[in-house]
Amino acid sequence: MLFEITKNNSLKRYLSKWQPRELDVEKFIVSADSDNNILDPSVIGEPLLIVSNQVKTKFKKRADILAIDRYGNGVIIELKRDRGFLGVETQALQYLADFSAYKGQDFIKRFSKTNTQLEEEINSFIGGNATLKDINKSSRIILLAREFDPTIYSMGEWLSNNGVAFRCIQYEPTEIDEKRFISFSIAFDRSKDILNPLAFGATAREPSYYWHNIARADQKWWEYLVEEKQIPACFDSAPGDQGEKILTSYISGDVIVAYSKGYGAIGWGVIEKPESYKLAKVGSSEDRLQGDCMHRLSIKWKTVAPKLSNGIKPAEVRDQFDIYHPLSTSVSIDPFKAKRLIEMLNLKFEKV
Repeated sequence: MLFEITKNNSLKRYLSKWQPRELDVEKFIVSADSDNNILDPSVIGEPLLIVSNQVKTKFKKRADILAIDRYGNGVIIELKRDRGFLGVETQALQYLADFSAYKGQDFIKRFSKTNTQLEEEINSFIGGNATLKDINKSSRIILLAREFDPTIYSMGEWLSNNGVAFRCIQYEPTEIDEKRFISFSIAFDRSKDILNPLAFGATAREPSYYWHNIARADQKWWEYLVEEKQIPACFDSAPGDQGEKILTSYISGDVIVAYSKGYGAIGWGVIEKPESYKLAKVGSSEDRLQGDCMHRLSIKWKTVAPKLSNGIKPAEVRDQFDIYHPLSTSVSIDPFKAKRLIEMLNLKFEKV
């Protein structure tokens, strides 16, 4: 909440006259870092792929957003312009009960006008975390509202205790000097323990394989990254944003396959020093994109394409290795498939 300091030095809640419509809020929460319908992880708490908007149930009602997470779990998202009262979660549960009946290929057939397109988007989004047969094995609910009645949280506790992951996100619109701002905060969350019980507390993971999008399909930019032994991330190029979270999530031994939009796989390398992450300074010699993509992490390149045009095209990677192009900056790849792709990269490209 935002408060105004009164003349008596007391707090008075600031209530903006600007009240965005639900459809406006829906547009605000789509990530600007992706050309696709991926919800902004800095708002939602994780990246989610929008499957359908205003999707009809069998009872002719409409759910605001149906999405999936990185592991193929279905997510029902309901937006409220004002306060979320007891009953809004019941509405979301009705949608969940209807949509949870569709799994795997049945889910794709039910919610896509063009099955092939949705199937490709889902494969590109979940990467090696799941397969199509895993789609919508589990479902959950996310509510967005300006504020929530406390009874919603009580119901959320009950739902989570009965295996339904539940999250409430609160937003606050603000107008200052004719400029509009909107803030988001997670007010209630009982998702992680249900979706991934082993993630409670610090747990180590083994090195894995990832696509990593170099952000700009530009030859000079690629040459710079190879020369400087770096991979980038963009977003707001600000401390603590999603770009920093992605690069600092890599561990020593992670294998990175570099991807360039339109050109496909252009090289691979290994993360040896995850502590080498840095946010480069705007205007410095490392600023090659006019303040964009300033998050950087060191990588030991193994083989790289001398030119982007030499890359293994996305369609070829898909057809030969059953690996789909990434929809976002970083997407996991099935280890067995990744190793086969790397074998081709070693044959085709120059060793560093």
